[in-house]
Formats: sequence, C-alpha cells, structure tokens
Amino acid sequence: MHARSGAFQLSTDRIDDAVEAFRTEYLARYKEQSGYKGFTLMVNRQSGQVLGVSFWESESDLQATDELGNEARQEFQSRGGGEGAIERVDWEVVVDDMP
Repeated sequence: MHARSGAFQLSTDRIDDAVEAFRTEYLARYKEQSGYKGFTLMVNRQSGQVLGVSFWESESDLQATDELGNEARQEFQSRGGGEGAIERVDWEVVVDDMP
C-alpha cells in the first residue's frame, strides 16, 4: 500500500468550512479512483495545522491521482484561509493496523 500526505496551515476560524467543502466536493471523487483505500484528515484546532493522508493500493494508483490531490490541497487551503507552502510527501505503508 502507498500513501500521500499533505500538511499545511489554516486560519483556525475557517477549519470547519474547509473540512465541509472537502467532504462534499472531494471525498466522493477520491473514492471513485482506482486503488483507493481510504482517507484520513487530521486538524489541530488551536494551531490551525492540517494533515491529510490518502491511501492507495499501489504506487501507480497513487501517481494516477496526482492532479486530484494537488487540486484538493489547493482548494482546502484556499477555503481555510491558509497561506504558505503545502508540504506533500509520498509514502510506502509498511505497517497498517487499521481494519
């Protein structure tokens, strides 16, 4: 399994708006992609830090969704009043204990 993470900073008072927009506009699109295994989105409401991680069956499935991932990260940051660089990292998942 492979994963892609995106980390960035949002305005603390706009986190809920950004999360709702992601849920309604992007999550279904992720689920339609070949090799999709899941998505985890974490926020720190005090600092405005956000970390999203998408999980994919293979490295090629992950790479095939690069454009969708870029679009989703940019839109999420924009909706959340965020600025600055988005840190994107690709991973190989070597241990996964979630059902």
